[in-house]
Amino acid sequence: MAPLIRSAAVPDASAIAAVNPAASTDLLEGRSGPVYVAETDGSVVGYLALQHAAHPAVESRNPIQLWQIYVIPEFHGAGIAPQLMAAALEYAIRHSHDVIWLGVSEHNARAVAFYRKHGFGPLGLHGVGAGDHEHEDLVMSCQVKQ
Repeated sequence: MAPLIRSAAVPDASAIAAVNPAASTDLLEGRSGPVYVAETDGSVVGYLALQHAAHPAVESRNPIQLWQIYVIPEFHGAGIAPQLMAAALEYAIRHSHDVIWLGVSEHNARAVAFYRKHGFGPLGLHGVGAGDHEHEDLVMSCQVKQ
């Protein structure tokens, strides 16, 4: 059965935490962007969170950040991550964003390859996050074709 990609709601918080225990319980509250879940047979098996944020390395008039994307390991390779990415792109087009950008560990070869496959190019290593979560990531971006 093909996964259902839908907007997440507050009751999905515990299912998202099951997908990624590191996900903040307030992921769905007070966000500056949408969260989507991928559901298969009534169970959440992945999610994607966007946020309205700029980065100094990203040249854009209206950027949006791909904040988090996770799919449970049993569903890796099942086409769920590309469907979540398509939802992000649809959102970006509908809301006139010209760039989607993200930060990823330069050592996460699987993720970097996935993002490249979906049109993201590297902008170099840059600081991301804030406070105790500030670190250096490979910043990548993708132009959104309207």
